[in-house]
Amino acid sequence: MKTETTTLSTAVQTQTLEAALGTPVTGIRATRTYKASEVPVDLDPTTLPKEVVGELLRAGERAVLGSTSKSRKSWALLHLAICKASGLPWFGWKMKPGRVLYIDLELISVFFDRRMAAISKALNVPHPENLILWSLRDCHPKPKIGDLVADTIKRFKDEGVELVILEPSYKMVEASVQGTNSEMMVAQYLEALNEIAAPLQCGIITSHHSPKGDLSTRNSIDLFSGTGVWARDPDLLITMRPHEKDDHVIFDMTRRHGAPVEPLVLCWETPFHRVAHGEDPTKIRTKQSSQKAETTNKVLDVLADAPDSGWRNRDWKDACSRVGISEPTFNRHRKTLVEQDKVDVLSDGKINTYRVKVQTAPGNGNIPF
Repeated sequence: MKTETTTLSTAVQTQTLEAALGTPVTGIRATRTYKASEVPVDLDPTTLPKEVVGELLRAGERAVLGSTSKSRKSWALLHLAICKASGLPWFGWKMKPGRVLYIDLELISVFFDRRMAAISKALNVPHPENLILWSLRDCHPKPKIGDLVADTIKRFKDEGVELVILEPSYKMVEASVQGTNSEMMVAQYLEALNEIAAPLQCGIITSHHSPKGDLSTRNSIDLFSGTGVWARDPDLLITMRPHEKDDHVIFDMTRRHGAPVEPLVLCWETPFHRVAHGEDPTKIRTKQSSQKAETTNKVLDVLADAPDSGWRNRDWKDACSRVGISEPTFNRHRKTLVEQDKVDVLSDGKINTYRVKVQTAPGNGNIPF
């Protein structure tokens, strides 16, 4: 039976086809077709999908956060989850409070809980009622992505979830022989995210690691290890790559829709990153700057052996000389450490004494992470 469907709504088209075929309609046959002439000349902005993370991510869209291993990706995403659940801005992006589902595949639940508690305390908010934590680290056997999709939809379809965070991705795709290098496996994983986002009408974010080596010459869309599907498929790419300064990262976003977003520099202050206003986002760490940072840290490590009263410049210089650091190199890196406020400089008016500054950060507490 041939049915005219081009001007009908999705629901009406589906009902018409089901009646004609005598069977439930799913997949491509359940989608709507329409004429271009039906699209209004002046599009109503209220018809856009609901904002989830400001204008960065909307309901039904997928995002991937990419960064180097052990670069605090999970901290950044948990920070986002708590901000969204509490209605707080995330690195300047304003959000209305909404329910968040955080599916964690990596951390032992007690440490995951402590991270959440530390971030909430530092933000001065109660543990969010809107944040649902689902720890699958100890789930045996490890869930297959299809089972996880089905169970997520079954449990949370009517819970009003606006944002789902599922991470890390390697826990879902590593079972493949080629893992994150397999276009088919990665495409299936990212499509599975869509299968969650569509029925829940939520935004969804996962995480992936960047390749090893010098990332300074790479475009932001090339900062995902393995197949290029990681960069081509998502609606929003978020990247964090090392800045020249220690504990600083360049936070960049590439989105499918909307105007380009200016990159930010973030500084790690336990237990989350903060925007480092005034820092230059073009100062990407290179192999050369990495070596410079290593030397700076080596000079600082030498000072850590000083007594509580500290060392005079000559004592510190001599100690560095014993580990192969020349006087000109010492002088350059001592100046850098003073500028970075990593050492205390005590003066009696004639002689300076140096000691390692005790670093403090809001929300630290005594919580082991």
